[in-house]
Amino acid sequence: MIRWPGILIVLGVLSGSAALGQDEEQSARGLITRGQFAEARAIYQRLFSDDPQNLEYQIWIARLSAWLHEYAPALETYDRVLQREPRNTEAMVGKAYVYMWQQRFAEAGEVLALAGQWSPDNTEVLMAQARLLRNQNRNRAARERLSRALDVDPQNQEARELNAELGRSRPFELRLGYVHDSFSFATPGDAGELNVSYLGEQGRVGLQYEEWSRFNERDRRAGFNFSRRYGGKWWLRGGAMWGPGATVMARGEYTGGISRTLPHRFVLDGDYRYLSFKAANAHIAEPSLSYYFAKPRWIQVTSYSAWTSVGTSGHFTNSWLFRYYQQVTRPLRLHAGYARGNESFEALSIDKLSVFEANTYLAGADVDFSRTSTAGLFCVHQRRSNGFRETSVGFSLTLRK
Repeated sequence: MIRWPGILIVLGVLSGSAALGQDEEQSARGLITRGQFAEARAIYQRLFSDDPQNLEYQIWIARLSAWLHEYAPALETYDRVLQREPRNTEAMVGKAYVYMWQQRFAEAGEVLALAGQWSPDNTEVLMAQARLLRNQNRNRAARERLSRALDVDPQNQEARELNAELGRSRPFELRLGYVHDSFSFATPGDAGELNVSYLGEQGRVGLQYEEWSRFNERDRRAGFNFSRRYGGKWWLRGGAMWGPGATVMARGEYTGGISRTLPHRFVLDGDYRYLSFKAANAHIAEPSLSYYFAKPRWIQVTSYSAWTSVGTSGHFTNSWLFRYYQQVTRPLRLHAGYARGNESFEALSIDKLSVFEANTYLAGADVDFSRTSTAGLFCVHQRRSNGFRETSVGFSLTLRK
């Protein structure tokens, strides 16, 4: 997020050595206050070409590139500054913010940890650390950094505002979801979901309730889910759902998985699910790999390998899913995907297993109205090789208190 008070503070400490440079810097400051970042960057690029030893000009080029969402050039420019002056905390903080805007929190943490070692009482470092910890839902640690920042600078308005915001803790989350299914071979179906979660410093735990109406059968399920962070780079998650079950709905579902942040912007996930239907049982292994690009976008590839036993016979099936995510603006995320395979195993198909191949297309959007509310829309369309079609449209609403 671009914070105008912070911009004005940085502008206030700029100084030029030459009258012409001062005039151009004044012009750049005016452009920045009006949000004309590209024009301001052009001025700093010109100033830097005339004075290539001026690190302040170079930092402004990086900063403005980041505000223009040109994250790769911003990181490259910050790195050039740090090659010349490895302990430049202004460049390190700027680089960390770029990582945060890309949701590369582990890398941001590494940069800020180093900056904190060299400048433990620097308020800009402490503020950046607090914002990173808040983004990771580690509010207690974030408040500790803010307390230190206010000890150094009791009049720091940004620290006061962020501290007040963190004081309004929102540890509870309510999620409501609804989906409508249309089939070319059966009557429409509906499903609803209610999930209530408690969010802690290191993880979350939730209770979940679902109702399904499909193929002239109704089913209800309830259960729990949890996730927990270990050591900053590991996540453990799991859950279980139980209900009477139906022909196509599992009466018991058990899940477990782990996530690991890897170097070079990769995240590795591995999940296992066991589903018990009235007339079948399924074991599904779901490894996936995500990659985060320089801009706020990322991709995920997931493979599904399933062994399903129906009566005395068994079937082994494979499928895969590709997803693309794009943070268009700070509140808006778009996502799309494509899947190829036999079964999704969200529900068992009423078709016999392995008699069809399916192409599945996914699209959706999420909007963060505020830190307390998020809404999502999605659509899934499946075209099967046996001629059947299925379309699902749904929405979700998440509230935090």
